[in-house]
Amino acid sequence: MDDAIHALIQTNLNKYSEIIAPAILQQLINVDNPIKIPKGKIISSENEAFFLLSGILRGFYLDSEGNDITYHFIQENQSYGSDFLTTDKPQICSYEALEDSLALTINLKMLKKLMPENNQLLWLYIQMLEKSLKQKMLRETSLVTKNASQRYCDLITEHPNIEKRVNQIHIASYLGITAVSLSRIRHNIREENKSSY
Repeated sequence: MDDAIHALIQTNLNKYSEIIAPAILQQLINVDNPIKIPKGKIISSENEAFFLLSGILRGFYLDSEGNDITYHFIQENQSYGSDFLTTDKPQICSYEALEDSLALTINLKMLKKLMPENNQLLWLYIQMLEKSLKQKMLRETSLVTKNASQRYCDLITEHPNIEKRVNQIHIASYLGITAVSLSRIRHNIREENKSSY
């Protein structure tokens, strides 16, 4: 394994080693075989969860008419395949690498086996559930209570460099608008910023 990749893995695992014993982390996460995901590759996370070491992915669904709807973006140091937290049913969300990415697989069977025996692991699982639920609630509330410009500003605040990394079509889809509407919003914000000086 490349030394840089090994260092990246160790840095990320060290964040959790105070909470979970390294031996348990080794059982849960396949550190010896990180997965390289080339840009543009579409992956399904059915029966698997992953921890993203580098790169950026988008989670997306196809609606009943075959439209591609971007649901969320996953960046470095985030897990994906989060449906594994709440259900054993197959996921309907797929993932696309928007950059060359690197991820570790999480052994879900081992996770569910070890949780009842390990309070620290159970606590981490609860934290992940809470974070996932909070993100879902914020997203749904935003779609109902905020206009597209406000949602765009929220996205840029949460992910400041996203426009440099993600195609505008995917950002527009995430915001629930067309690419033309997104272009108009960006133009209006630039004009407002100019006039405020």
